[in-house]
Amino acid sequence: MKRVKESGAEFRKKRAKKAADAKKSQGALLKYFSSSSGSKATLTSSVASCSSGSDSSAQEEDVPGVAVGSSSGPTTEQGQDEVDSPDVPQASSHKPAEKVNVAKEDIIEIVPSAPAEVKDVNLDDVGCWPSPMTDEVRTLLVRRGSDSVQHIDSKFADVVRSGTSTKGGTRKLTKEWFYKPLSNGEKVLRTWLVYSPLKQSLYCFSCKLFGNSGSNFASEEGFNKWWKLNPRIGDHENNLGHEQSFLKWKELEVCLNCKATIDQKQQEVFESEEKKWRDVLYRLLNIIQFLAKQNLAFRGHREDIRGDDSGNRGNFLELVHLLAEYDPLLMEHLTKIKLGARVSVSYLSPETQNEFINLLGQQVRSTIIRRIQKAKYYCVIFDSTPDISHNDQMSQVLRYVHIEGEKVAVVESFIDFFQPKGKNAEDLSNDIIAKITSDGLDIQNLRGQAYDNAATMSGIHNGVQARIKALNPKALFVACTNHSLNLAGVHTASESVNSVTFFGILEKLFAFFSASTVRWNALVAVTGQAVKRVTETRWSARHVAVKMLKNKFEGVLEVLEQLTDSSQTSETRSGASLLLTAMQSFNFLTFLGFWAAVLPEVDDAQIYLQQRGLSVDKCAQKLCALKTS
Repeated sequence: MKRVKESGAEFRKKRAKKAADAKKSQGALLKYFSSSSGSKATLTSSVASCSSGSDSSAQEEDVPGVAVGSSSGPTTEQGQDEVDSPDVPQASSHKPAEKVNVAKEDIIEIVPSAPAEVKDVNLDDVGCWPSPMTDEVRTLLVRRGSDSVQHIDSKFADVVRSGTSTKGGTRKLTKEWFYKPLSNGEKVLRTWLVYSPLKQSLYCFSCKLFGNSGSNFASEEGFNKWWKLNPRIGDHENNLGHEQSFLKWKELEVCLNCKATIDQKQQEVFESEEKKWRDVLYRLLNIIQFLAKQNLAFRGHREDIRGDDSGNRGNFLELVHLLAEYDPLLMEHLTKIKLGARVSVSYLSPETQNEFINLLGQQVRSTIIRRIQKAKYYCVIFDSTPDISHNDQMSQVLRYVHIEGEKVAVVESFIDFFQPKGKNAEDLSNDIIAKITSDGLDIQNLRGQAYDNAATMSGIHNGVQARIKALNPKALFVACTNHSLNLAGVHTASESVNSVTFFGILEKLFAFFSASTVRWNALVAVTGQAVKRVTETRWSARHVAVKMLKNKFEGVLEVLEQLTDSSQTSETRSGASLLLTAMQSFNFLTFLGFWAAVLPEVDDAQIYLQQRGLSVDKCAQKLCALKTS
C-alpha cells in the first residue's frame, strides 16, 4: 500500500528547514526581543509582569495562534477532495460584475503624529502596506492592532476558477473562516487573519509585519484561492514561521503597552526635549504676536543677550527677560544661553523673529484670500507711495462682503506691499493684474476698482482703470470723492496769485513759531492755542489753520509785535516784522474772511461724504441680510 502520510524523519527535516528560513527573514527591530519558537511561556510571563497588559480573555484569544492541531475552519467534502489531489497551478479570476463597496475615506488614514514615511500610507488596507516594512510603520501598526484591518464585515469578492474543473467554478469567502473552532465547540477569532478590500485577498497580520517569505499569506498579492482555504489556513496557522512571527507581534505589543522597549528611555529623552523646545517657541511666538499687534518695534540698540542687562536690548528681548522672571522654562533657557557656548541654539535672533512674522503674515493673508474666494466678488484699491528709502511701494487693499452666520459686514483688508516695475499706465496695469492673479483671485470676479485721481490711474482712455475695464467690463471705476473734492479745492486756490500768497503766509507763520520754543511758548501764553500747518493732501487741515487765525487774529498780531522788540534776535525781529506787514495787508485780510467762510462748507462736505460711505456699508449689510433671510 502506498504511504499517504510522510514519515516522522521527513516531517522533522521539513520543519527544521522552515524554522531556518523563518529565522533568516526576521526584521531588524525584532532581533532585540526574545523569541520563543515552540511555547507561549515567554508571552504569558510578559503579560503577567505588565500592569497595563491585556486581560485574561485577550490572553485566551492569543492561544490559537501558537496551538498545534489538525485542520481548522469549516470542512466540506469538496474541500477534503482537494487535499488528496496534487497541487496543480491554476489561474483564477475575479468576477468583474461585483464591486467592493469600500469608501476611500474609510480605508485611507492620514496620521498627523506619524513619521514622514507614514503620512500618506494606506494603513487600513493590508494590501497597501509598504514593502519592505520599516520599524516606524511596524510599531505604529502594532499599536493599532489588527481589528481595524480585518474587514471581517466586508463584502468578500467571489473567485472564478478557470479550466475544466468538475467541482464548480465559483468559490466564496465567508465570515466563518475568521473563526477557529475549538474542541469544546467554542469559536475563537483568528486575530492574525485580515482581508484586503482593494486586492480582495487574505493576509496574515503577523507574517506581513515580521516577514515570512514562505507563506502565501505574506506575499504581495495575498491568498485568494478560496477553494484551497481548507487546509491552507490550518497549515499556515500551525506553521513554525507563523508561530514565531505571532509571538514577535505579541511580545512587541506587550512591550509597547508597558513602555519597555529597548529604546524607550531614549524615546522619552527625545520627547522631553521636543516638548521643551516646542514650549519655548510657543512663548516666543506669543511675544511676537503681541508686538506685531501693538505695532511696536522689535529691535534695540544693543541685542547682546549675554552682555550687560542695563542697556536697552529692544522690546522683544526685554519682554523675554520679563516673562522669564515668572516662567521657570524661559529662565532656564536664558540661563543656559548665558552660561553655555556661543553656538548654542536660542531662537532669539532677528532671523527667527522675521521667520515668525512672515509665517504669521502668510497665515493672515491666506485667511483673507479664502474669505474673498468664498465671497467670490470683490473690489480692489491700489495706491503707491515712496517709502523712507525712496523706493516706490504699491499698497493693495481688497474690499469684500464677509458673511458669518447672521452677521454681514463690508470689509476692507490690507493684503500686501509690492514694488511696481514702472510708472506708466501699462506697467501699473500689468503689475496689478499679476498681483491679483498670484493671490489666486479671478479677474473676472472683480466688480470695482478705486485709485487716486491721477491721470495715469483714472484716465478714461489709457489709464489703469480703462485697461482693466477692457478685460472685465463689470469692474467699475469709482473715484475717491473726498480726493476729488480736495483736488478741486487745490486747483481753485491756485488760480489766484493772492490766494496762493495767502496760504503761503499761513505756512510761513507756522514755520516761524515752530522754529523756536521761545516763540511757540509766547504764542500759546497769549492765545492759548497753537498755529496749524497747511497741507494739500487734506483740506480739513486748511480749515483748522484758517479757523485758528480768524478767531485769534488780534492775539497773534500782539505776539508778533512783542517779538519785534530789540531784546530779540535779529532773525526773530525780521521774521516777525515781515509777518506783521503781510498779515495787515488788504489782500490777506480779504482772503482770510473769504476762506473762513468757504472752508467750513468744504470740511462739512468731506465729513458728509465719509459718513455717506459708512451709511452705504450699512445699507449693503441690510441688503445682504435680507437676501440671506
